[in-house]
Amino acid sequence: MPTIPVAVATIQARPAPVVFLDTCALLDVVRAPSRGAASTVEAATELLTGGTKKPPTVYLAIGCPTPTEWNDHVEEAVADATAAVSCVDAVAQAWGFLGVAGLPVLPMHALPLPDRLKALSQDLLDAAILLDKDTDALSRAIDRVIHSQLPARKGGKGAKDSVILEHAIGLTDALRNAGFVPICIFVSSNTHDFAASGTTTLHPLLQPDFDPPTDLQYAVSLSRAVTILKAAGWVP
Repeated sequence: MPTIPVAVATIQARPAPVVFLDTCALLDVVRAPSRGAASTVEAATELLTGGTKKPPTVYLAIGCPTPTEWNDHVEEAVADATAAVSCVDAVAQAWGFLGVAGLPVLPMHALPLPDRLKALSQDLLDAAILLDKDTDALSRAIDRVIHSQLPARKGGKGAKDSVILEHAIGLTDALRNAGFVPICIFVSSNTHDFAASGTTTLHPLLQPDFDPPTDLQYAVSLSRAVTILKAAGWVP
């Protein structure tokens, strides 16, 4: 696991946008069928394409809690995807019972979709720079927990989210201090802890952490992150 300074040196050697993924963003790839979000799969494949090129056209990064969290929750996401795939045939059959013919069922070769999505999510995870624990980032995360400052909440909730966020901020700050200009994006669909109530935009209490000189953007989904990148001229 590279430290933040080592990651900065790697990225600065071949500058490209940086997309920091939290655990939810990775699991959303597997949950795409159950959430009606096929665009998430498209975005994941584009980010993986860019992240695995030599040199990369985008750098993917994750915090130290993410691999463990992913392993803890990925099978639940696979179960959700499996249930969604199973519903397709149920819809076709239900229409048939109502006398509406001709709706197709899924072919057999489509049934492994949940496992394919899990593999795609795993590939994104593996392609990302896994940051080692950073003392300053951990200290700031602890302060968030102590003061119940988002994404931490009363009762000690949000500790892992705080660690992930502070490593994203720490990496971005270090890059900016090194003169890095390209876009940096933090991606999380956890709107409860990161977004303003009832919206998909960053919570006002978190905005100062993302504003310049850090200049870190927030995206609620992989699709939104890709939209931001492409609007700036990014090509996978």
